[in-house]
Amino acid sequence: MLNNIEEIVRKLKKDTKDSDDIIYREKYIGRKKIYIIYNEPLTSSDKISDFVIRSLNKIKSITGLGLYGKIKNSISNFKVTEIEDYQDLCFYLHKGFTILLIENETKAIALETKANLNRSISPSTTEDTVRGAKDSFVEDIQTNLGLIKKRIKTNDLWIDKMNIGKYTDTSIGILYINGIVKEDLVNEVKKRLSKINISGVINSGVIKNLIVDEKVKFPTAQTTERPDVVSDALLQGKIAIVVDNSPYVIIIPALLQDFFKTMEDEYGKDTNVSFTRILKFLAFMISIMTPAIYISLVTYNQEMIPTDLLVSFAVQRDGVPFPAFVEALMLIISFEILRESDLRTPTTTGSALSIVGALILGDAAVNAGIVSQIMIIIVAITSISSLPFTELEFINTLRIYRLLFMVGAVFMGMIGVVVVFIIFIIRICSIESFGKPYLMPLVPINLSGLKNSLIKLPAKLLTRRPEYLSNNTIKQRSTDDEE
Repeated sequence: MLNNIEEIVRKLKKDTKDSDDIIYREKYIGRKKIYIIYNEPLTSSDKISDFVIRSLNKIKSITGLGLYGKIKNSISNFKVTEIEDYQDLCFYLHKGFTILLIENETKAIALETKANLNRSISPSTTEDTVRGAKDSFVEDIQTNLGLIKKRIKTNDLWIDKMNIGKYTDTSIGILYINGIVKEDLVNEVKKRLSKINISGVINSGVIKNLIVDEKVKFPTAQTTERPDVVSDALLQGKIAIVVDNSPYVIIIPALLQDFFKTMEDEYGKDTNVSFTRILKFLAFMISIMTPAIYISLVTYNQEMIPTDLLVSFAVQRDGVPFPAFVEALMLIISFEILRESDLRTPTTTGSALSIVGALILGDAAVNAGIVSQIMIIIVAITSISSLPFTELEFINTLRIYRLLFMVGAVFMGMIGVVVVFIIFIIRICSIESFGKPYLMPLVPINLSGLKNSLIKLPAKLLTRRPEYLSNNTIKQRSTDDEE
């Protein structure tokens, strides 16, 4: 009950330690007292003056509906919310609303007067595109929802909202297209989100880590800052989770093939797209296996190397004091340090520092006899092969398996590489992403999904959605396809 406004104000001042940011203004209309309360850093003074104060000043008499009804019907504000308890009052106050407490009234009024604290929409910084849309998500959930709704104009785009975080009370939006998405997937996502009990959510990555399986190294949820990627995923039958104060949206489920695709694939010829995806798959295999294969060949299985090439390797490694494994490990660690430095330093100096650092360190290491030239080439090819992938968790997984393959090569040569490869295949086949096999549509085989996996067929043949993602498999390219 909010009828004792003096008691409410005293309690609010006590709970906020009489913060200077919370402004309390008293006003009388007739003989009734009103408190105008707002959180100054979160609100716009112009909106309060133009919509709240000016509207209250126009109320001269109280008739019919009473003061509460008069204010609610006369206030010049586009969003008016009724508040019935103290907890709701605090919630709206800290979201940038202006609160009107009216003497002897059991309800209060919350008026949206948020200040614009968000950056403008700008191109994506982590997912570049040549022919795709240039807009990207920002740190405001309403803006992000608008960027998606601008692309998907249907009543079937459903949004379920919830708040997570004891202190942050962060707004979460669960987006899916009714009639396309599978109901069991929606229920599973809601179930996992409802189990989250955390003090605060600062970024979507916090939500992502809490709903995926921690034992799985490969990412089973995808993050993106591009609205067109999210819209395409929703049309496939996936779910998007939008988190307030985060410019990255979570897409569920994420399968292995999703990290080899881009939105550019939708705009290109099928032959060109297929060639690009095959290149990415080769880059994936090169990134995790090349150092291990080299270590096994020069350490155990030298008979597999042609004689001329073996002599060249021996000449280059002459005088190198470290075994091939230690040599490769030092160079890989050095490259990863340079890569992390490039990511964390300002853009104006980061690239220059990493390029100069790699050139100077590599040349100096070879001249000093610490590493061989062929090892520089092996590590460079390995590192370059991981660059086509933008998902950080996917790149980190490549690093882990690259090291495991190298350990297998050290102990058993090519046999060790094969053993680790078998373990790798078994492990990746056992992964599920929210109930979907991670290697779909390859394992188990799904013919409709294979049409747009590693090889992309012509667009005229892609008339159906994969049934493992959607109940409504007809894309409805024309009226003749409708059911």
